[in-house]
Parts: sequence; C-alpha cells; structure tokens
Amino acid sequence: MNISFRWLKELINVEVPVEEVAAVLTATGLEVEGVDEVEDVPGGLRGLVVGQILSAAPHPDADRLQVCSVDVGEAEPLSIVCGAANARAGLTVVVATVGATLHPTEGEPFTIKKGKIRGEVSMGMICAEDEIGVGTSHDGIIELPDTWKSGTPAADVYGVGSDHVIGIGLTPNRTDGMSHWGVARDLRAGLEHGTVDGISAEGLQLTHPAAPTLQRVDTHPAVALQVEAPDGAPRYLGLVIEGVEVGPSPKAVRQRLEAIGVGAINNVVDATNYVLHELGTPLHAFDLDQMRGSAVHVRRAQPGETLTTLDGIERTLDPADLVIADAEGPRCLAGVFGGAESGVSEATTRIFLESAWFEPVTVRKTAKRHGLSTDASFRFERGVDPEATVTALERAADLICTWSGGHVVGGYLAAESEGLPKGAEVTLEWEALDRLIGVAIERDRVRGICASLDLAIEQETETALHLRVPAYRTDVTRPADVVEEVLRIHGFDHVPLPKRMASTAQIRRGVDRESPRTRIAHTLVSRGFHEVMNNSLTRKAYAETLHAATGEAALDPSTAIEILNPLSQDLGVMRGSLLVQGLENVARNRNVQRKDMRLFELGRTYARRDGGFEETEWLALWMVGRKAPERWNNGKEDADFFALRGEVEAVFGALGVHEALTMERGTEGLLVGGVTWKLGDEVVARAGAVHPEALKVTDVDAPVYAAEVRLEPVMQWMGGRRIKAEELPKFPAVRRDLAFILDEHVAFSELERIARNTERKILREVNLFDVYQGDKLPAGKLSYALSLRLQDPNKTLTDKQIDKTVERIRLAIEQETGAQLR
Repeated sequence: MNISFRWLKELINVEVPVEEVAAVLTATGLEVEGVDEVEDVPGGLRGLVVGQILSAAPHPDADRLQVCSVDVGEAEPLSIVCGAANARAGLTVVVATVGATLHPTEGEPFTIKKGKIRGEVSMGMICAEDEIGVGTSHDGIIELPDTWKSGTPAADVYGVGSDHVIGIGLTPNRTDGMSHWGVARDLRAGLEHGTVDGISAEGLQLTHPAAPTLQRVDTHPAVALQVEAPDGAPRYLGLVIEGVEVGPSPKAVRQRLEAIGVGAINNVVDATNYVLHELGTPLHAFDLDQMRGSAVHVRRAQPGETLTTLDGIERTLDPADLVIADAEGPRCLAGVFGGAESGVSEATTRIFLESAWFEPVTVRKTAKRHGLSTDASFRFERGVDPEATVTALERAADLICTWSGGHVVGGYLAAESEGLPKGAEVTLEWEALDRLIGVAIERDRVRGICASLDLAIEQETETALHLRVPAYRTDVTRPADVVEEVLRIHGFDHVPLPKRMASTAQIRRGVDRESPRTRIAHTLVSRGFHEVMNNSLTRKAYAETLHAATGEAALDPSTAIEILNPLSQDLGVMRGSLLVQGLENVARNRNVQRKDMRLFELGRTYARRDGGFEETEWLALWMVGRKAPERWNNGKEDADFFALRGEVEAVFGALGVHEALTMERGTEGLLVGGVTWKLGDEVVARAGAVHPEALKVTDVDAPVYAAEVRLEPVMQWMGGRRIKAEELPKFPAVRRDLAFILDEHVAFSELERIARNTERKILREVNLFDVYQGDKLPAGKLSYALSLRLQDPNKTLTDKQIDKTVERIRLAIEQETGAQLR
C-alpha cells in the first residue's frame, strides 16, 4: 500500500522528516518497504529559469527563426535561436539552460546542448508548455507575467515540488492501516509515546477531512432503495447528486492519486478513489440515468444472470454473488467491481453514490470466484470500519459537488440490519500485561497508549482495565491482543534484555529426524541432484484427470483436501503426491533448454482419511535426459530405470537401511515398469517410468524416471536400530557364480531372499551381474547370473565348505522357483 507523505501531513501536523516517519511506522507494525520521491513534474524543472528577451533579430540564414538575446540573471545575456512566432523583445519567458534535461508531455526526455543552428550559436532553449511537461499547448513559447525576475527558477513559478511515497507492506490483520487516516493515527501514537528512541513529537493533532453534514431520509423522489439480502449488506447508504459535469479532476488531485499508483479517470470516479485512500472506505458511483426503474436493489444474483463489468468481460453470476441491481438486472458486483452499463461517463449528469458495509466473506468469495482483485475488494474482504460509511459518503459527495458543479438532492437513504460488527469488550489484567511483556510498564503510559489507539477505558480497578475496542479493530478481541497493541506502541526495543538467560536441556529419544533429511540431501547433491521446493497447493484438475487415467491412489479426488477460498484454480487443493509438481519443474526447465535434470524434493502430502486428515512426509526423485553430463568420454547414454534405482539404493545405503529392505518387481499408478521396496511387509518406496498420461498432462516432452520414498517408516526403523561395531575380517572372501534359467516373472529379489535364508552365517553378498532373455531360451524364460560372496570371520573357508554351501543354495532356489541350472 502506498501512502503520500504530503497527503499524510494534511491529516496530522507532523514536521518529522520522512525517513524518521518510516522508522516509526515500521516500529509500530506498519512495515515500510521503501520511500520514493515523486516529483510533481518529471525532472522538477531543474535547469529551467525565468528569462527576459532583450532583443529578437531575424536569423540571417533562416526565414522562420530569430536570434534572441535573453537575460537569465547572469553576467551576460544568452544568445538563443528560437522558431516561435510569438518570440519578441520584452517578453518574459521560460529558458532551459545548457545541460538541463527536459521531460516533454509526450515523448522521451532530452538534454539541452550548446550548438549552432544555421551558423548561429544557441546557448539554450526558450520553451513551450508541452516541452517542459507543464501543459499540452505548443502554439508558442510560454509568456509569463512581467513580475517574475530573470533568473528565478521555473519550479518557483509553477509551484513545483515533490512528494515522498511511503510503501507499506500491510499484514492482513491490520485493516485499520488501509488508509492515510489509519496510518496518521498510528503515526501520532508512535511519535507521542516515543516508540523509536530519539524520534518523538508533542502537540500532535489529527485533522479529519471536513464535509457538510447530510440528513438521512426515509424516501427519495429520484430513487427507491431495497436491500433484499441484508446478511450480505448489513449497512447500505446512497444519495443522489444532480447537475454533474464530468471532466478531469483538479491537477493537484490527479498528481496525488498518480503518486500513489492510482490512475486518474474523471472527477467523479477520482473522488471515490480519493476517499477510499484517504479514509479507507470504498464507494461506488452509478450513472442514475442508466439505472432502469428508478430503483436500487441489493440482492443475490439469480441463476443464469450475467453482468458485463468495467473491464468489458461478460461474467456469469453465481447465486451466492451479491449484486447491486436495477429493475431489469445486475449493474454491479457488490464490493468488488462495477458494471460497464451503469458506469460514469462523459454524458453522466446524475449519479447515485453508494457507501456500504458488505459482509467480508461474501465479498471474498465473489472476488475469488470471478478472479478479481480490486482496491475495493481488498478492503471489504478484510473488513472496513462500519462506523465510517456516513462520513465517507459525506466526504465523497462534497468532493464531487466541488469538482463537478453538482448538488445533492435531498438527504441520503439508508438500510441497516443486524450483522454489523461491534467492538469487543476486553478486560486487561495488569498482572497479565506485565507477565506477557516481561517488564512492568508505567500505568499512565499504558493508559495514554490505549487512548491514542482509541481503546476506550470504560472502567478501571486496582487490578485491571475494562476496555471497549473500536469496531474497526476486528483483530483485537482478547487480552493478549491488547497487550500486543500496547507493546508495539511502547516499543519492542524498550523491553530490556535480561543479563542471563536459562533454558532446560531436552533429551531426545529415538532418531533425530532432521539428521536423516540432511543426510539424504547431502547424498543426492553429491550425486548431481538439485533440490526443488514446491507449493503444498496444486491444481484440482490433476487429481481428476490422472486418477482416472492411471489409477494413482494418491490422486483419488475423494481423498483430496480442497481449499475453501483458493487464490486461483492452480492452487485449489492440497497436493496428494509430490510427483506431479516435479513434472511441472521438469517441463519448465526443458522449455528453457535445460534438457538434462536430476531433481529431488523433501516434502509432505495431504489427504482425507477416516473422517480426518493425514499428512505424510516423502522423498521424491526425478531423472530426465542424459545419465551424466556430456563429456568426450561419457554423457552419451540417457537416464533409465536402472540409473534411478541405483540412486534410490544409494540413499538407502546412506541411511543404513538397505540390508533391511526387500525389493519386488512391479509398480502401478503414476510409475510403471518399476520396482517397490518393502520394510517388513510395508511398502516404503517405489521407482519406475512416469506414466505417459502424466507426461502429457504436464507438457513434458521426454521420458522421465521417478521414485518416491515414504520417510516415516524408514525413520522409525532407524530409531529402533542398534549399531554394532565389528572387527574387519582377517580371512579372505570367496566368490562363486551360478546361472539359472527360470520363469520371466521371477524377480531377482526372490532369489536373493532364498539364498540368504538358506545360508545366514557365511553368505555376505548376493549380486545379479547378468540377465539374458532371447532366442536361445524358451518363450517366457530368462536367465539370471548370480555371484555369491562367502566369508567366515574366524577362519579360512575350505573347498568342501564352499561347495556344500553353494549346493544348498542352488537346490533351495530350484525347489522354490522351479529354476534350472544353466
């Protein structure tokens, strides 16, 4: 939110430099993100002075040019070549001296240089209005009154100055700070009570913008008001202004609005925007002659109704939308956006001016439903001051009448019902105040801070203050909230640090959960992976499309957690799987020619389970493109499933869980043609090729191999693991190889399991070093070549022991799988 310092000083008599104002506002909770100087006229008319033409002689080599001698207050007059028809001796003009940069009304800035024009030296430029950005006329050079002295800066002639725009990063709870008036209120409190050391002021007064008081009427000769949805509009006011002449707003008003980033439109619309940023209350002006039936209806939209809004888009309305309608249909989305047909135009002569308090949830849902975010919806959906509607209406009416020549007809119509927020009543115990802050603040100082923040003390006892909170502070409802208000004005820096701090050491049981995460990240980064971090919100369409196409259980729409008020359709549900967003990362990078990627993410997924919610932590990996960086001697092979499986097993090795896992062939859902890993009977990981439909939905143009590991069971196993140190074996290991022909559905993990169960004492390792499946084997058969590493830690193995062990393993594999020794 942008605040004009010049505007702010009209509301509070502050003489503190803008830098100190920014420091005070930040300390009170209105964090200043930056202060920018904005000049009334670009360039500030620097280098431009008043001059008097002493003589104007025809140019010897050009019929339409004159060589002028101009007094600019220096020792010698300047010779300037001028082509304006009205240039003549005795004229007082504006002169741009050599080196001055001009900012014309249209076009790019340019710098005045010494030069020759048709052989005559020219030491400057005599200016027209449009050439220096103070007007649009180019009929001739500017003619100033003779009272201006030569050498006077042109900025003094035009009263050109500059403003400072304070950019505030407003937090959602600070609805009271959404206007210049709200910021002035906080600034007064911060300066009066010395929130920042060395920056304070006394005798500060807030000056509320004055406006004639208007009378409330029950009926109006020009329009009837009917509020048919009081739950959406507990307070709705309106009045009629006639005799309006729509045109540009005063220059100073346009400059002020443009300084804070609001484009000037016309004197009526600018008046409503002016009041919105001054007092924080949005208003809307309707062309009354376009409101059919001479009636204003505040109601819910009817099924099938449409409205073309000011941006020219025809929108189909939802029955939950609150609209302002006439006798024939909707004319405005209440609190959000106006309609094109009823908007103020140059032909408007009568307006209906609206000031209301719309229910925040209704406005927020309508704005999100239609993808709109306006200055009005930004304020209404957070809650504006319900008590300011009349004041804002009177202020806007006064500005419109002053700027457009109109007049208010009768008084204002009003419709009110239950539902308006009221300020909370809070009892603040002195003991609770001291305990939460950590120090005792002087009681008089606390009372003064409460008064500065409009926290009315209705009753005081020896132990407590009984406070009435203003209605515009919707975030102050508890004693702790009041303590926060007192502390932010008292100043966080005024709370002294203790000389010593004590804390209780915590003994952790089980595995430190951060350690495995760090080990995983370091392992993968060392192997060429890059970590990604994605939003926990994603598209609802992913679940609907990919669950149907792939059968992925994690994307079942019935388990998806939908967001009630999503910021956009792309952020409509909590993610049920990390895999899809990783594909978005892949697509985005490949679109910018980064074709080879190794990515991983440590994150959580969310789902509905058994009437509640389930949150699960995962590790996900993605590989696409080349297996290794391109070099003269490698990088020519593409990533494949086996490369990915190796990376997953490297992670298991780093965590020390690889020996506890069993691997089985087969995956389903988003990952196809891969393997799963089990810890006992529980599946903890899977890896495979990403389903083609998932690649299509996410616009990925290459095969992707992905894996995911559920971290909770892995960490639980690590927490129960006991590490045992063993002496390195002194006796040699022996390798024996076996090759089997077996059915193609038998996985290597099954052979490994059988071998380890058969020989538990001296079998150290089982490895698959060759797979063959071809014409030399019967259909449906394949060949596995296994290596067995045998070792006894206490003695050297004999050939007899080795042969006997290998034979037992061979027989066990043949009996359980039907394999044949090759």
